[in-house]
Amino acid sequence: MERGYRIRSKPLYDPLIWEEHATDHVVIAYAEGGIGVLKLFQQMTPKEPIKVLFADDEHAQRSYHDIISKLVDEGLQILDDKEGVLSAVSATLDECVMGTQFYIAGNEDFIWAASQILKSAGVDDKNIMKEQCGSLARPVYCVHCKTIDPEVHHNVYTCPGCGRHLFVRDHFSRRLGAYMGLMVDAEEPGNIPDVEEIYP
Repeated sequence: MERGYRIRSKPLYDPLIWEEHATDHVVIAYAEGGIGVLKLFQQMTPKEPIKVLFADDEHAQRSYHDIISKLVDEGLQILDDKEGVLSAVSATLDECVMGTQFYIAGNEDFIWAASQILKSAGVDDKNIMKEQCGSLARPVYCVHCKTIDPEVHHNVYTCPGCGRHLFVRDHFSRRLGAYMGLMVDAEEPGNIPDVEEIYP
């Protein structure tokens, strides 16, 4: 990529910080997102009502739920898995009031899955803070068969839906919560560039 050039659709993430004017706080995290939760609560514990929805990844080397349980003394809900957290997000929305601030921590696939639930409920993006934690793997949308692969680590990969070799672009769709994957050898079938791990 050319120096000084940035794809404007590509999301930028910041460390989570408490929104001081919020009426309520809802923290949503999965797997390595536990680090984001720990950093957030090491800043302080706000006076306003707090809800924390978290699940470890059972395949990960590190577990965070024990230390989070010691640090968070109010509103903590430990779920079984990613799907459990996302279901809890939907259920929690009925209890939220105007002025609630949402905080999401995890890999990109999780961040945008949770964001889409919030957006579909009418939550403005300015009320959602996002911190990418752990793997840099990208969710990728195949423009040919519409399959989304949630964790792609390489610049070129084989689509699990149609079998095409796709190049992972930096263009990101917030509606789909994924980067675009385009057939890399459309003009010269079989001419596949070197495959490199770019998103460990």
